Amino acid sequence: MHNFFSFFSLKLKFAGERQVLPAGRILLCLLSAVMIYTTCGCGGNGKPKPLATVNGMAISIAEFNKIFARDVNSLLDRSSLTPEDYDRLKEEVLNILIDEKVMLFRAKELSISVSDAELAKKIDDIKESYSLEDGFDNALATRKVDYGQWKEELRERTILEKLISAEVNSKIQVKEAEGKAYRREHRGMYAPGKRVHVAQIVVREREKADAILKRLMRGEDFGKVAREESIGPEARAGGDLGFVSQGFMPEEIDAAIFSQRPGEIGPVIRSPFGYHIFRIIEKDKKAKKGWDDVREHVLTDLRKQKEEREYALWLGALRSKAVIKINGDLLKKETVPPINGAE
Repeated sequence: MHNFFSFFSLKLKFAGERQVLPAGRILLCLLSAVMIYTTCGCGGNGKPKPLATVNGMAISIAEFNKIFARDVNSLLDRSSLTPEDYDRLKEEVLNILIDEKVMLFRAKELSISVSDAELAKKIDDIKESYSLEDGFDNALATRKVDYGQWKEELRERTILEKLISAEVNSKIQVKEAEGKAYRREHRGMYAPGKRVHVAQIVVREREKADAILKRLMRGEDFGKVAREESIGPEARAGGDLGFVSQGFMPEEIDAAIFSQRPGEIGPVIRSPFGYHIFRIIEKDKKAKKGWDDVREHVLTDLRKQKEEREYALWLGALRSKAVIKINGDLLKKETVPPINGAE
């Protein structure tokens, strides 16, 4: 299960946003496939008990169920998940929601907000990524998304982006000497070899992947479709994975992307994470030799590593100061029906 949980953590990890509508992509909750049932969860006055509270802010069962169902249903094959796996998933999803509440509380302490004008500008930027034919309003209508709810989720996400930028990312410095030392310590990462700049769209169903491939072959913009449809964490960037070194990806994916030509959109490829469609942006066959050749790559990698480390320390410190109460009994009562095979 290691690969599954690594991917799940990557998807859920807050890296500037939760997995909700980056430039129009919405994951629908297929609650009929995986549903969490609550045996009671009510107080004596009939009011539902919260699953947890963070500094007095409640996490409701409904909020938890929505996120759990959405992300579990994005998996290709759930048939191999054991009851213990689901227990771990429940704990992980609850922790993600707790982290979000902790950060929102901190943002409130710092009076970080998003004005209506800022939000309107962000929405306009998102709308511009849509063609006239496949407009933003059509996308919401097709996916039966409540615009008001989506708008408030976008406001919340933008507040958290501001918070992380102010308290974590803006304080990170990467010096040239550090970069050179980092390169010496990780020389194998920057050794000469083939690399390819690639973008991907990954979805759960084969039928959906085939339909998307047809859309791309008719000339639809790959980045726009990736933002709308892909379940991968890079969807917000139009599916851009950056440069990938040969041998880094699973064998079936590695063989495909390194045999494609620049600009080519490949066939549908299956992996444990879903069905992938790749577009080759460019190939980099130049052997990396001097510092100038790898400088930008190394400094970017080092900055990301520092940001991830500082983010974890910062969030841990916030959590240690927060008053977090979890209704463990209620969480245990949440059960998942058995699933007979993959869809």
